[in-house]
Amino acid sequence: MSNVAFNKFNARRLLPLAVFPVIALIVMYQASTRSYDVANVGVDEARVLIDHGAAVVDVRESDAFNTRHIPGAILIPLEVLRAGVPASFSAAKDQPVVVYCGDGVTSGPEATHLLNTAGYTKAVNLEPGMAGWATAGRPVASGR
Repeated sequence: MSNVAFNKFNARRLLPLAVFPVIALIVMYQASTRSYDVANVGVDEARVLIDHGAAVVDVRESDAFNTRHIPGAILIPLEVLRAGVPASFSAAKDQPVVVYCGDGVTSGPEATHLLNTAGYTKAVNLEPGMAGWATAGRPVASGR
């Protein structure tokens, strides 16, 4: 068998191996961009809700929360919500809840969906997230 024929044979055998990672990346991208049908609010709407007693839930990890968060927010990371809403948060079931992540689209919508599904029907996602809140000049706190 000539060298050219051998190379064509190997190329045909290797093509499926090259296509598999591309398909895997597409599937992972679609899973990461899943959209949730939740109510979104901007910074001004969130501020009004908070001023009227809404609970505020930060769904980022503790390092991000400790760096900066909305004053009065409680930390319930998305991974915790995926396992179930903590019993300590059950008192907020009938009140408005403002949920936020870092940018408003990474984990906030999923967390809001999880809360809505668990009966927290007044939970909304802060669409611009912590970044938008801070950029709008709203107060931020640091530490626990």
